[in-house]
Amino acid sequence: MNAKGHCYPKSIILQSVYFKLRSALSYRDVEEIMKMRVVHVDHVAIQRWVG
Repeated sequence: MNAKGHCYPKSIILQSVYFKLRSALSYRDVEEIMKMRVVHVDHVAIQRWVG
């Protein structure tokens, strides 16, 4: 995976993509999970990473 040009560390991107693809969660659900882990990321950014 190429995380070049992203504002978030590669580990955060991979964790968000993992949550989305591994379970039947919406992008907003993944956003909420990441907020609970003290990582503020927008659901649109997660959608771009998965797409």
